Amino acid sequence: MNSEGFVKEDEEYSSINETYKFLHMPKSKCHDPELIKAENEVLEQLYVGWLHYWNKESMHDVVNGMDGARRFYDFEEMLSYDMFGNTERGNFKSHFDSIFPYWNDGQMEYKDIEITALSPIYAYSTMIQHTWGSAGGTPFSTAFRRTGIARKKDGKWKWIHEHLSFPCDMNTQKADFTASLKPEEAFKLQ
Repeated sequence: MNSEGFVKEDEEYSSINETYKFLHMPKSKCHDPELIKAENEVLEQLYVGWLHYWNKESMHDVVNGMDGARRFYDFEEMLSYDMFGNTERGNFKSHFDSIFPYWNDGQMEYKDIEITALSPIYAYSTMIQHTWGSAGGTPFSTAFRRTGIARKKDGKWKWIHEHLSFPCDMNTQKADFTASLKPEEAFKLQ
């Protein structure tokens, strides 16, 4: 974990219990001990997999049309509310095809990731995600809030919904691209 609380190396997320060591807040009381297997599967298949993919595979996958990244999504069910706009169910593929190759030359790390299984086949997650690198040759570094909902189908966990957003300072009406704005300050209008 770095000084800002982000963890970049996928190997550091060896189990769901290890992720709790990186939390900067109390663990949710919503975790069901009987669903720890599902939480570990989501961690391994989606979040460790995505971190590994983004940091070690994506820059080589662009020539394949980002085929490697497709394994993480249920394209038919995927609904995305993200920082680029909203993608309606059934239309995520065109969004994916236009966005992902543009961002493939980047790195990623997580802060305060927490995965909560609701059943053996449904789970949600929350975190702050920091992504940096270059997009279309333009350098970028941004941190944003990420909420994900996943479903297990045919033995594989895939995202069916994600919400990516930046905090907004209501007074200046500007987004905070570091995701560090404090809520008690952000809502004040002068």
